[in-house]
Formats: sequence, C-alpha cells, structure tokens
Amino acid sequence: MRILVNYDVKEQNYITVLQYHLRKAGLEAISTPTVLSVGVLTTQAKNSGCTGIFLVNEDTLANCVPGEKPTLDDYRGSVLRTSIPIVVGNSLAHTHTVDHGAWLLSKDLSKFKTCFNTSIEFKFDVLENKQMMASAFMILSEAVFIAYDIETKTINVDEDNLIAGDTLITCCSWTAVFVSGKLMTFVLPLLDFGVSHWRTDKEYEDAIIFMRRVNSLNIPKSMHNGMYDAQHSLVYHAEPKNWILDTMGFAHSEFSSLPKSLDFVASLHVPDYIQWKNESEAASKGQDIYRYWQYNALDTFYTARLTIHYLYNLPAYARINYAKNFKLVYPCLYCAFEGILIDKEERSKVMVSYEETMNKELTSLRTILADKNFNPSSPKQVQEYVYDVLGATDPHIGKKVGVSGKKVRNTRSTNEKNMKACGAQHPLLFRVTDKIISYRESRKAVSTYFGFLQKNDRLLYSLDPFGTDTSRMAARSSSFWCGTQIQNIPSYAKSMLIAEDGFMLYERDKSQSEARCTAYLSQDLKLIAALENKEKDFYKTLGFLFFNIPYEKVTTEFRNKVLKKIVHGTNYVMGAATFIENIGIGVLLEAAASLGVDVTMSKFIKPGQLTLKDFAQSLLDAYHKPFFRVREWYGEVKSEISSTNMLKSPLGHTRYFFGDISKDHNIQRSAIAHGPQNLSVSILNEGFWNAWELTKKSHGDFRLKAQIHDSVLVQIRIGRDDLVEKFAETMDYTAIVHGRKLVIPSDAKHGIRWKEA
Repeated sequence: MRILVNYDVKEQNYITVLQYHLRKAGLEAISTPTVLSVGVLTTQAKNSGCTGIFLVNEDTLANCVPGEKPTLDDYRGSVLRTSIPIVVGNSLAHTHTVDHGAWLLSKDLSKFKTCFNTSIEFKFDVLENKQMMASAFMILSEAVFIAYDIETKTINVDEDNLIAGDTLITCCSWTAVFVSGKLMTFVLPLLDFGVSHWRTDKEYEDAIIFMRRVNSLNIPKSMHNGMYDAQHSLVYHAEPKNWILDTMGFAHSEFSSLPKSLDFVASLHVPDYIQWKNESEAASKGQDIYRYWQYNALDTFYTARLTIHYLYNLPAYARINYAKNFKLVYPCLYCAFEGILIDKEERSKVMVSYEETMNKELTSLRTILADKNFNPSSPKQVQEYVYDVLGATDPHIGKKVGVSGKKVRNTRSTNEKNMKACGAQHPLLFRVTDKIISYRESRKAVSTYFGFLQKNDRLLYSLDPFGTDTSRMAARSSSFWCGTQIQNIPSYAKSMLIAEDGFMLYERDKSQSEARCTAYLSQDLKLIAALENKEKDFYKTLGFLFFNIPYEKVTTEFRNKVLKKIVHGTNYVMGAATFIENIGIGVLLEAAASLGVDVTMSKFIKPGQLTLKDFAQSLLDAYHKPFFRVREWYGEVKSEISSTNMLKSPLGHTRYFFGDISKDHNIQRSAIAHGPQNLSVSILNEGFWNAWELTKKSHGDFRLKAQIHDSVLVQIRIGRDDLVEKFAETMDYTAIVHGRKLVIPSDAKHGIRWKEA
C-alpha cells in the first residue's frame, strides 16, 4: 500500500525512524512537510497514487477537524473518513522521548490494514417517554452484556464554608450487546443544562425508576472506570448489578504504564475510532443538548466495543492481573462512602498553628533578604534573588510547556527540584531555598489538608485499584468533587480526623514491607537474617553493618533520618541527585557530621573532602557492601525484561514494560523498584480484602476505612475485642517466594484520633 505522509518540517530528523516503521508495516510512502487544507491534502495523495494518508502535522490537522487548536495528542489514532482515509499519528519525536512511542507508531500504522473496512454504524435513541422506556427495557433485557455510563453536574457548592455540593446525574446511557453482535444504544435524559428534562415530578420519578430497573438486571455490566459511575448511581439507589467488566481495568491489566482514558484505549483497539471527547465541552458551550446526549451515547458505544475486544483478545497474564485487582473495587467503593469524621474544632486549632509557622518562615525570609515585601510564592521574585542576587547556577531540571505548546527545557525554574539543586551549591543558597520550600509546604498544607470541601462533616476520598503501575491503590479526592487524597495526609493533620461515637480507629502497618520483599526476591540471606532478627531493630543493625557504629550507639534520629532513607533510596534505585532531594541537604550535613565525614558545598574541594553528591552516593553504596546479592538481583531483573518485556511476581502479577531496558536506565530503575513494591502491596491487598470480608459479617461493628501505603485503617466498636483479634488475623498472609515463606508482620496502633492510631 502506498501512503502520503504529511509531517512537520521541524521533525525532519525523525524521518529515517519513520521510514523504518513504514517498511516494517509493509507500507510504501512519499512525504510532504507543507501545511495543507484537507482538500489539497487528499488531492495530492490521489495525484501521487496514494490510497491512504498518515497525518503527523498539527497545523494541517487544524484544517481537517473541528475545534480550536486541535492537537495530535487529542486526535492520535483517529481515522478520518475523507475521500482518502486519513490516519492521525502523534509527534514523531515520541519514538525517542516516550517509552511506548515506537510501539504506538506501529499501532497507528497498522490501521491502514483496516481503514477501508465498513464502520460499525453508530446511532442512539433518546428515551423521551414511558412507552419508549418500556420498549428499551425489553430490548436491554435480552443483551449478553450492557455497557453503562453517566454524565454529572455538581451544584450548590459553598466554598466559603468548605461545604461540598450535590453531584447530580444529568443523563445516562446504555449500549446493549447481543449474541448476533448487534449493538443498540439508549440515552435517558434527566437534566438539560441545569433544568429538569421532565415536565412533572412523576415523569422524573419514572425516569429514575427506569434507571434502577435496567441497572438491577442480572446481565453483566461493563463500564470504563466504573468506580465513578457506580458511586453516583448508588446515590440514586440505581447500583449497576453484576458489574464485572471494566475496560479501564482491562487496559491497566494489560499495559499498566500506558494512559487509560477511554479515548486513548479506544484509539488503540477500535479500527474506525474517531476522537469524540471534545464534544462534551462543545455541547455545553453551545447549549446543544442533543450533542451532549450523543457524547454520552458514544461513551457506552466505545465501551461496549472495547469490552468485546478485550473478551476476545486479553492476554492470559492480563486476565490473571484483572482477576486479582478488579474485586477490590467493591471495598474501595465502601471506603469512598465511609470517609473519616472531622473534629472541626481541632481542625481550626491545627490550621492556625500551621498558619503561624508559615508566617514565621515568611518573616525569617524577609529578614534574611532584607526585603519586607518578598513573596516566596512569586516565581519572578524568587528567580531574582536565587539566580541574580545570590548567583545560583541554573540546574535546568525537568521540562515545561513552552509558548509553542511543546515541552522545552526548564530555565530559571523555581520549582522544588530546582530550588533543592540550587541549595546544594552553597550554604547561603541552601538557607534561602530551604526556607522558601518550607514556606510553600506550609502554605500547601493549609490549602490541601485544611481547605478541602467537606461532605456531612467528613473527609471523603477515593481509592483506585487500577491507579498505579505497581497495583498500589491510587488515592484521590472524592468522586463527589470534595475532600482530598487520603494516603499522604501528614501526621499533624491526622489529629483532626476521629472515630465515630462508640468506636475506635485501628491501623495495622506492615513492618519493613518493601525491605523484606527486596530481601526475599533477591535471595540475599544476610538481608533476610537482619530483617528476621526479632531481638534487634533492623535499622539500628544497619548502623553497624554500614558504618561500624555499635548497635547501642545508633541514635533514634540517625535511625529514622538516615538509615531508613538509605533503605528507601535503594528500594527505589535512586541516584545521588534524587537521594539528595529525598533525604534533604540539612539531614545529609547532619549525617556527615555524625559520621565524621568532611563534606563541602563549595566548588573548591580540599584534600579529604567530599562533595555533597559524592557523600550521598557513598551512603547508597554502603547498602550494597553487606547486601551484595541485591545488586546481582538487579541484573537478573534486567535480563528477564530484556528477553520477555515482562516481570512476573511470585504471586502471579505480571507487568509489561515498553522500551529498551539495556539502553534506558529509567526503565531499569522502574523495573527494580516494581518487584518489591508490587509484592508488598499484593500481600497488603490480601489483608485489605480480608478486612472487607470481616466488614460485611460484623453488622456495622467493624468498618473498613482505607488502605494507606503499607497499612490498613479500620474503625471498630469499643468493646468488640473479638473483632480486634480478627483484624490482626486478617493481616496475616504467607507468601512463598523462591521456596521461602515470607510473612510480613504488622504493627497495630489505635486511638480516637487517627494521629494516635
């Protein structure tokens, strides 16, 4: 097949890479970098004897699709049905800058094999009356499975008093899939841009009853990220019964590192896919209710087609992943409704304390800089003092979106990473940047952990079992558009979160979870022995193994600030620069002093001195002197992924890796960190699931709250000591790793306030 490639002249250097992929796909091509109208583009293709067009020129794309400033990112994978089919690709630079860029390019080019196939017709019926609903119910009752989706609108938010509003369902859609392969789509309107679609309360009632009846059918339901739809449907007592299929869950189970939005996943697997996600905003802006319903209908239409694809094509390893993780959506939904009660008086007290801390930092900064108007939140003012007055060398860490919309190198950035790098250049710079960072953290704490919207005097949040590459729960604010994420709430903010009357909060935390998983996966017998020694604290033992400090002389401060950070740094395979960011320059200088190491932040190094970076690296290297088998295991992980692109856990979870691990250190670092993280959370998830089973049997006396990194948080009625014991039992799980039994012990704390627990 001969195609015309329309590319951006600025990506001329990537043409040879494109040629390789074209040959691999069996495609012959001619190319042009000229920005063209759709008419000229198709005419030029015809005149050149081409039967397809590959469009990777964003300026030409703007002439081919509606909307303001459409991007290749938005439309990638779309097949535009012009007189000659146009397949939209992404920036050619992605083949070098994104791990999955080359794979994605191949997927897009493969669409030329199917771009002439007949498209599946999309149409939908709007259920405008009771008779249409009755007819639709009979049709939906015959489906093999039903795809379901809702649209929502939040109203009555009181931001001044931090009170969340009500999130209402504006319309919902179902696509029925039948044995014959036929698809039928229905949309049920409820609200039309804030106004009831129905003339009377009785008609509105009939619509909600219909929604309940359809969702209560025992026919399997499929959704994309169904946690959101299920949560809001539950408020209407219209829970989708037999929800066992989730296309976002399928996508995550196969390729956890890829984006998982519905349009991206559809762009990979639906041959005649055309981008539609911009329709919602356009419909609302133009107050076009039919277009809004069509958007909702397309969501279920694509969800249904993706479900069919995955039922036929999901690889065996991904099916295992899905079976392990999908069941966790149910306890996660429960936790999303539970939330944690807020002691408003305590909240105000702690917030005032942090505002005072913030103001002290501000006063201190203004004194140091002799500028009573200095604002640490102003990038311009921070740039002037750090780079111009104090003369910091620009670290250029990271990238930002430039004027052209493309990512460019950071220049004179004032973000935390660049400020920390500047602080490492000189003690005076460190003093200023450290206070700037501290001030910003205090300010963020006030807004993030005290300024969130509340519902029913509770902190609400959501947990997502398909939210991370490692299967650790992703924590976010609530689907009710309030609250904040639960997993990173700092200790000082936990005192305002309390148990209900008559209950006590209990948290069981897995002890040295990732370190133990690293030990057993790497089969480092010395590391296993250090961890399993019940007579001695693991981290204090490291003080002797790493630095020959007698066990009794390892201080609690050195244990927590340095030794724990070294273990954390090696678990995540940090380099020296990242380790400095993680542990902090101040702590490093304290550690150097306690170890008798002469560390300088000056560019002029005297004999016997170490730079901050060299000292940080020496701390990381100290880990591998007694535990040398761990580094050998790194090589084994690299070898496994080099030959299979996959890494399999002893408990059965498999992750697929994109890119070349032998050339990209970031992939190697991610892969090595993945093993212990995934094994650790897989064990924790067993305890989380067992706690959910206990919740269902306890008649309200045992209530599951959340999964927090390596722990599970619950609420138990005071006096139910039997449930306290059972909770301890639920967290016991024995994993077999390379023939050895791994049991990660859990420590328990409890209290009325979460800070105590």
